[in-house]
Amino acid sequence: MNLKQLKENQITKLYNEHMVIDFPKDELKPLNMILESVREGFYDCLGLYEKEEMVGYTFMVKLDNSYLIDYIAIFPEFRNKGIGANLLGIIDDYLETADRIFGEVENPDYTEDEEQKKLQTRRLNFYLRNSCRDTGLRVNCFGVNYIILEAGKTQFKDKDEAWNLYERFYKSFLTEEKFKKNIRRIN
Repeated sequence: MNLKQLKENQITKLYNEHMVIDFPKDELKPLNMILESVREGFYDCLGLYEKEEMVGYTFMVKLDNSYLIDYIAIFPEFRNKGIGANLLGIIDDYLETADRIFGEVENPDYTEDEEQKKLQTRRLNFYLRNSCRDTGLRVNCFGVNYIILEAGKTQFKDKDEAWNLYERFYKSFLTEEKFKKNIRRIN
């Protein structure tokens, strides 16, 4: 399996056929924002391929030599076969020289719907079982409460360092007003 950079038409197709299903509406950025971010050079959209067939994907925001995993998913027909765990390892290899790799996962502590809570807990545990580490940082981003995880070889020394980079990422593409209105540290 390997990662390949996706072209705009592939990103559009993937967004319309999979991402709108794979992610809750309140967590999904508008397609035009994603495409503009790719054009501006700070957003990578990668397909995970088994031979010539795409089986999953990851979208990442990049800042300097650090990466925020924005979206990651395996197509439903390929789930529960170890491909997601493989994808995390492939991302680590792909970003081997990155300073930092981190991501957001929904915090099940804030979910009242039991089915959603089970899904979010399962998702969090998946990442923790597969070499991701909890930074201890909790944030609210556009109304969604997240646990900030890290991957890769380099670790944050504490949650303040994680927050500083998280803040820099969002401030790199949001206006100050939009940042203050939509991004806040919980702890």
